[in-house]
Amino acid sequence: MKSPIKPVDRTNLASRVYSEIRESLIAGRYLPSHRLRISETAQMLGTSDTPVREALLRLVSEHALEMETAKQIAVPALGLARYVEIRTVRLALESAAVEIAATNIGPKDLADLARINKKFTQAEASHNAEQQLRYNREFHFGIYSHCRLPTLLAMIENMWTSMGPILRAFYENERTDRSYDQGHNQHDLLLEALEWHDASAAVEAVRADMMSAAPAIERFLRAHEASQELKSAA
Repeated sequence: MKSPIKPVDRTNLASRVYSEIRESLIAGRYLPSHRLRISETAQMLGTSDTPVREALLRLVSEHALEMETAKQIAVPALGLARYVEIRTVRLALESAAVEIAATNIGPKDLADLARINKKFTQAEASHNAEQQLRYNREFHFGIYSHCRLPTLLAMIENMWTSMGPILRAFYENERTDRSYDQGHNQHDLLLEALEWHDASAAVEAVRADMMSAAPAIERFLRAHEASQELKSAA
């Protein structure tokens, strides 16, 4: 099986291990409930256990991972309450970022965003979960970077670290659930607002984008929780 993470350069090892695992979470390369064993992860990365342990514990402290035992850490399980909490925080943070970014984005930036959105549209049409996550992220952070507030961007990235596995599981499921507005339609509205430097409309569009799939994600999570309860009762 192909490893979700790549061996890292030994310079600034702990930081690089952290960045690689964090990137894998954001990109949805790990599904919910996936267990990361320290020795196994270290072997994949070509490092000793120590920098992996440090990186995983840092991600536990950021609530992106959960500690099950001293040597075993896992991606949090799917759950509706966790999703709603992450979404609530994202709505606040990303609204703030796009409101500021809307006044700073120029024509070249918009052209770059339109190209990324086209790739996202193609990934969405082909139901390619990994590419959907990749280009959706590039699109949003291509906007948020223009708020020029590093602390705010870091907070948003932390939320995406937690959301990545949830979205990957949902995108894998969505092949049988197409009852929500497709993301690229919301992206088009956001691009239009940014073109006019309309901060209020941009905030409304980014919130609509985040909420467009919310009912379908909630249905998916409720169904998952119900199936888990049936398994426990059996």
